[in-house]
Amino acid sequence: MKNKFLYNASVIVMAAGVMSSCSKLLDKNPTTQGIYSTDTSVSISAADAEASVAGLYRYYKADNLEWSVFDKITNGDVISDNCYAGGDNADNITLDKFTANSLNGNVNRDFADAYSFIGRANVTIQNVSRSKDAALNETRRRQILAEAMFMRAFNYFDLVRLYGGVPLKLVPSDNSTAETLIETSLKPRSGVDSVYEAILNDLWYAKDNAQDVGATSSKYIVSKGAAWATLAKVYSSMPTPNWDSVSYYCDKVIPSYTLLSDYNFLWDNAHKSNSEAIWEMVFDGYDTGDKVGNWVPSIFVGYDDATKQFIGGGWKKFSTPTNDLVKLFVNDGDSVRLHASITFLNVTGQFNDSYWAVSRYPFITKYNDPNHGTNDFYMLRLPEIMLLKAEALVHKGDIAGAMNLVKTLRARVGLAAKTATTADQANQVIADERRQELAFEGIRWFDLLRTGKAQEVMQAQKDGNGTSLGYSVPDYRLLMPIPQQQIDLNPKLVQNPGY
Repeated sequence: MKNKFLYNASVIVMAAGVMSSCSKLLDKNPTTQGIYSTDTSVSISAADAEASVAGLYRYYKADNLEWSVFDKITNGDVISDNCYAGGDNADNITLDKFTANSLNGNVNRDFADAYSFIGRANVTIQNVSRSKDAALNETRRRQILAEAMFMRAFNYFDLVRLYGGVPLKLVPSDNSTAETLIETSLKPRSGVDSVYEAILNDLWYAKDNAQDVGATSSKYIVSKGAAWATLAKVYSSMPTPNWDSVSYYCDKVIPSYTLLSDYNFLWDNAHKSNSEAIWEMVFDGYDTGDKVGNWVPSIFVGYDDATKQFIGGGWKKFSTPTNDLVKLFVNDGDSVRLHASITFLNVTGQFNDSYWAVSRYPFITKYNDPNHGTNDFYMLRLPEIMLLKAEALVHKGDIAGAMNLVKTLRARVGLAAKTATTADQANQVIADERRQELAFEGIRWFDLLRTGKAQEVMQAQKDGNGTSLGYSVPDYRLLMPIPQQQIDLNPKLVQNPGY
């Protein structure tokens, strides 16, 4: 294989997420993945290095769309108090009701898809590190490595919060023999602290070597700002949060970005890679550019361009907004964010629902162009970091400073400032503001986890008539089970207690 590369051909060992084997030669214009080699004697060209990292970006948003976008809403909003499962998918429903087991299809798919991406990132990192092509200057080499390492860290961050300790795979598997492939592929679970250490190491490299904020026209290209923002999130989510570090990295982010003047601009598909986007998965749509579209299956049927009207119903979509979330918007008078996030339609005669009257049924409408697939997905944006900074200020005793940050976001949507006199009051104000500002962006469940509120909040959930939903959330349900399919593939894996 001295002068050949692996492209779109690696066998994914799901249990350890590794890249192996070879079945296709290099495609100089890859349409999905990048260029991969585990032959240590190979030195890829500068052009191949660029193709490899471009392939990672495309793979994450195209081939991995369920993991990178769809299941972010399931895992972040459906499991939380923001959405009911909706639809008729049993895997989603059992996650919503805290009854999922290790055979759940979503649980297995997410684990496998995360490691399929990590495996590709590992090979890209190794190949780019070893390239001897003089055309690949050191600055650009480090930028490519920073982008790949950032995305690897981002995937591990999602994994560790969902599953706890997971196998750490940071180099490609050795596929020189079947024995070495198995030995280097099948890894046991690492402790949570070790996983976070690996995440931090990647993010530290990324924040030092990624491109500067504003250096590229597309916010999907990883920048130093994306690394700073993710570091702030990581430090707030670790078993022992480091609020000084949270505050430090928030302070790096906040001056580097600017809020859009109108909240609705975020969702009109006309303000892509905008000034408040930190890391934005940009979709050209099905018919133009890279022809990768984003259809989030949690929205109404579509939008009629001629009549400028929403078209609803047809079948019950996934991820139905909850009564509790709608009540929060309404009680706060938050009309702007309510109607940017949710549209109510009459679906009488189309389907029934146990949570909502079909005469006024809610659909998520932040992602409002399923017909053309041009809906971007914000992986990171400025308000999330502003509100994380507000939390850090509360931890330092600066409640007034925290409320000023909340005030800025509320002013954009025409709402009055809120006040608080105690830390508990301030944290509740911030939690509500995060919920309203960031609904359906895959964040809420992880907020409940890191603040220790998940069980209290979920077990108190009621339907629109004030009847308890009867959620039971024992401690072990705060993590997903390790998928049984992965345990069958890798005997070194052990199940999370309780499952």
